[in-house]
Amino acid sequence: MSHNHNDVTAHNRETWDSKAKDYDAKPWQKKIASQVASALDSHASWLGANWTSSSNQECRLLDYACGTGSVTRALSNHITHATGLDISSQMLEQYSSLLSTSHPSLHLNTAIADFCSQDTDSSISGPDFHDFDVAGVALGFHHFNNPALCISNLAARLKKGGVLFIVDWLPKDVKPEEHIGHQHAHPSNTKEEDTEEWKKMQKTIKTNGFSENDMKTFFEGAGFDEFGFVVLEDSFILQMNGKEVRKTGFIAKGRKA
Repeated sequence: MSHNHNDVTAHNRETWDSKAKDYDAKPWQKKIASQVASALDSHASWLGANWTSSSNQECRLLDYACGTGSVTRALSNHITHATGLDISSQMLEQYSSLLSTSHPSLHLNTAIADFCSQDTDSSISGPDFHDFDVAGVALGFHHFNNPALCISNLAARLKKGGVLFIVDWLPKDVKPEEHIGHQHAHPSNTKEEDTEEWKKMQKTIKTNGFSENDMKTFFEGAGFDEFGFVVLEDSFILQMNGKEVRKTGFIAKGRKA
């Protein structure tokens, strides 16, 4: 693992640890979480995973960069087991406490993991962390410093025929009045009280979004076929540094060959 990667991971972990308690608290965050949830739920048959049903007793989900569990909640009617992985132990605590209360019948498991690293932790080497039916990342992908490696690591955790999905957003044209940090277009500073939090968050953002072709390249490079891509109709509206930023979301999917 490079020195640089350690720095990035440590910074990301600290940022997400500090955000865990109020991560879903702001109205715009709640709205985006519910948009992601309804998009996944309404696209469940399109995703084509081996969902639980009268003929299939078990479906195991790997929720990567799980945060407080919006993906797991969205797909809770279609799965029996959920494993939340995140670099932040504080996020995992929120994930476990919220889901065990709201979905007591789901079998839950959590572990700290960084799939953007070559050194995947031995603590997630056991059978509980392999042979998933479906794996997903929602709005975490633009924070990853090595998306191709992350997709390969996710592929390794799926069973043959398992489905991976990524929810993220398309690249946004940069307007002249916006500055760019980490190749990421965001409005420049307006509100003083947001500044420190904003600077912290901005350091975790690695890209300005992904095109269909970007995602196809990642998926095919990691050995997935049956690639699919849908653009979501309702924009995500982020409140960034006192300004609204509108993003067009997508779901990308592939099946492990």
